[in-house]
Amino acid sequence: MAAEPEAPLHAEEPAGGWRVPLLVAAVLGLGVLGAILWLGRPGEEPPATPVPERLPALTPEAEAYLPQIEIRGVELSRLENFLGQQVTYLDFSVTNRGPRRIVALEATIEFLDPYEIVVLRETLRAVGGRRYPGPLEPGQSRRVRAAFEYIPADWNRRPPRLRLTGLLLE
Repeated sequence: MAAEPEAPLHAEEPAGGWRVPLLVAAVLGLGVLGAILWLGRPGEEPPATPVPERLPALTPEAEAYLPQIEIRGVELSRLENFLGQQVTYLDFSVTNRGPRRIVALEATIEFLDPYEIVVLRETLRAVGGRRYPGPLEPGQSRRVRAAFEYIPADWNRRPPRLRLTGLLLE
């Protein structure tokens, strides 16, 4: 008597029977994820005005708006970092008192010596930069901090001079 072939443990399915629906679901899932990433999160507005890396010189329109921007609460502090170095911090608040949205704002910070000569000058992007992204809406305030690891020894130990030197309005 001839031996009968053993029956398989499971019934054979047509090629790719369960694989096709899984592949379709994976492709659809990737498509939905791609659409979410491409379109952004719901309720998020894309920036209306692109912010350039360097702001142009103040235009007459920007200069006329400067009185609408209030700088207050200027405070200096000094702390020691984890390496034992002294770091000087300049904290201040910027308020947009005008009717327009501020897309970017740069402040120039100048430390002076006893003869009122600039010994250190740095520019800080207070609005519209990597550290402080997003616009400043009318009536809105923002707290800003600048850190200085080195200030020349002939600094007069007074708060530095703050000048608004770049402004981009929407």
